[in-house]
Amino acid sequence: MDRATTEALFAPLDLEQALHLLDSLTWFPESEENRWPRVADYVARNVTTVPRPDPGDCRSVADRAMALAGSPAGHGNPSERTGRWRDVPDAKALYQVKYDLMSLLYPDDWFTYMNMGYQATENEAVAPAADEPIQTSIWRYAQQLYDLVAAQAPLEGKDLLEVGSGRGGGAAFVTTTHSPRSVVGLDYSPNNVEFCSRVHRIPGLDFRHGDAEDLPFADHTFDAVLNIESAHCYPDVDRFFSEVRRVLKPGGHLLFADEWWTIRKNELAEKVSAAGLRVVAEEDITDGVIRALDELPNYVEKLLVDLEDGAQKRAYARFFNERVCRESAHSYRSGRFVFLRQLAVRDA
Repeated sequence: MDRATTEALFAPLDLEQALHLLDSLTWFPESEENRWPRVADYVARNVTTVPRPDPGDCRSVADRAMALAGSPAGHGNPSERTGRWRDVPDAKALYQVKYDLMSLLYPDDWFTYMNMGYQATENEAVAPAADEPIQTSIWRYAQQLYDLVAAQAPLEGKDLLEVGSGRGGGAAFVTTTHSPRSVVGLDYSPNNVEFCSRVHRIPGLDFRHGDAEDLPFADHTFDAVLNIESAHCYPDVDRFFSEVRRVLKPGGHLLFADEWWTIRKNELAEKVSAAGLRVVAEEDITDGVIRALDELPNYVEKLLVDLEDGAQKRAYARFFNERVCRESAHSYRSGRFVFLRQLAVRDA
């Protein structure tokens, strides 16, 4: 959808309010008492430039958005959903709408990452080259996270699938730095796929629309599957890990990193093993993610100086300063989530 159609869909909420509305649906599910007043309060806390939305408007907007996206097949039974999704119907539709909306809120070609980032040590030198534009250097920590995860297995000359490729910066980075033979970036958001196909035109790199829980590839297609900060969006993550095993060649690797509930962090290895993959290594990299988030505001400040004043600049300021550096960082500093890196292999 174009911007005008999307604005009409979410009216009377503006697009930033709509984004936080979609966020809130994962935290205040249908079974939540006083769901819609709490949703309205959540939106108001995160978008302070306009009045608190009416709870009834929040409900009608959510209903319209979910009806447009459609109900994902195979997830009508709550017993098939896991974790935070157990009481959230249409979870995949929710995330498709959310990321399609983000593509309109943050349309610029330089906006190519949406992950947290990583800094190895407190004293690590990450100063950009003198002639490097801030629109490139702001992703330094995001690239370090991709490098940390991708480097767990040799990729030169290999066929790689990234599931949840988002805005494509990570797939493009790995293509140019790790020399795989081919890379396919798969994403559930059609808007993301269109963006990536236009912006990242690199030989050997392709982007496709598809479902992480029903990968559109034949058995034994890839030498490695890369999955960074995406699996927490999947209603049935067990099915995803089973699909990873299916499309991997014998001896192929899963290269994984994501946030996980701290109180359940041991279940990641259990789920991967249950899918028929052998966990080779797992590491808690939360401290490195927090270090990156602590440094990111320095880059954001320089970026905002470069941007023209107006609504778009304010949207980017809120994305980085509030959504990433405040909200996401708090979830790690509070101990609610850990960030795990994992390497697993399909033995046969």
